[in-house]
Amino acid sequence: MYEQKQIESIKKLLQNNLGFCRIDFQKEDTDDLYYVTPDSKNVKTRIRVKPQLGTVFILEHGNWRQIKNIKIE
Repeated sequence: MYEQKQIESIKKLLQNNLGFCRIDFQKEDTDDLYYVTPDSKNVKTRIRVKPQLGTVFILEHGNWRQIKNIKIE
């Protein structure tokens, strides 16, 4: 279980590094955190964070792709 402070900290890090104006926390599942961000056409992009591994993934065309150069500490 992650504290709200940790969830918000990761959210801000994602906003700064990925350039999205708005990112919303969706859920915590096992040890992964899921976020969602709508674009101007309200198409939502899913983001998965594995804080224990320090990695970030984005869902594209049904597959999770790791985002390079973003480290979660």
